[in-house]
Amino acid sequence: MADNLFPVVPDTGTLKAARLATEITGNPGAWVRLDCQHVRHVQRPVEPGLELECPACPPSVGGGLPSRRVLGRGPERRRRAWLDAGPLAPGKAGAFAAESVTRAGPMSLVDDAGRMASELVASALRHTDAPVELTVDAGGDVVRIEVRDDDSTAPGTGKVVSFELREAQARA
Repeated sequence: MADNLFPVVPDTGTLKAARLATEITGNPGAWVRLDCQHVRHVQRPVEPGLELECPACPPSVGGGLPSRRVLGRGPERRRRAWLDAGPLAPGKAGAFAAESVTRAGPMSLVDDAGRMASELVASALRHTDAPVELTVDAGGDVVRIEVRDDDSTAPGTGKVVSFELREAQARA
């Protein structure tokens, strides 16, 4: 009987690894696009043409990650917008979120991200007449949408609401 029935893939270059590295070092690093069209997180600058392991490509039978060439800097995963209170804000929020996910995130979540951002901003605007801050963090198989509404009479006292969308995992 074999000790390892399934290959063990190192958790490197992923969103989880990026969060941990940022916590430990304080350096947010950067995302690069590989020739397989996946994005990978790096903690230090890398030149196009360099080969790195791709955490999103299937591992080899031995459990190693395939090497892929860096094409260049990846899209910004985290984007922020400030929206003035008004009837157009929810529509603008939806368009902004859909564009953000199209640039960096899982394509299957584009429509859901747009609808969710629109709903969160519409809800926030029911409680304030001040601009709201929309943050979209897209990449890997997760999209996180965050809306901050500040009370115009007391900035910094508003609420933050966030929502995460995940790609469905295929069942074997």
